[in-house]
Amino acid sequence: MTDAALQTIRAELAAQFSLGSHSLHGPAHWATVETHAVRLAALGGGDVEVCRWFAVFHDAARESEGHDTGHGARAAALVRQHRPRLPLSDAQVDVLAEACHGHELGLTSADPTIGACWDADRLDLVRVGVVPRAGRMSTDAGQRAARDRPAWLRLLASVD
Repeated sequence: MTDAALQTIRAELAAQFSLGSHSLHGPAHWATVETHAVRLAALGGGDVEVCRWFAVFHDAARESEGHDTGHGARAAALVRQHRPRLPLSDAQVDVLAEACHGHELGLTSADPTIGACWDADRLDLVRVGVVPRAGRMSTDAGQRAARDRPAWLRLLASVD
């Protein structure tokens, strides 16, 4: 059920996304974040399902390609709006909403799920010409990935 619900909601959010399908913060970015987040969560003990949903929601409420204050809070509200359709527990939805809300603030988190979400988003900063910094990562795996991107990409490629 999770995969079907994820695919359906991802498609709906992509169709409604105000910046368009080719946005730097659009569906291609969401897919990259999902790839990173799933691996980071698996390596660090985070909740893989929450991380997958984070990838879909975290930038879905953006209104600008540039600095967009409040898009994290809007994403958290979007999560709450979709709550009845999410195949997640209330506790998982709370973590998902917290991860979405805080992802734009530049913080780190000791929570392995939230940390994996935020690190996954930061690891894709290269798409906008920003090199991710290890000191800005929450997880050990995220720090290693930021220090040695080629090794991280090889690790991602080796996962089925």
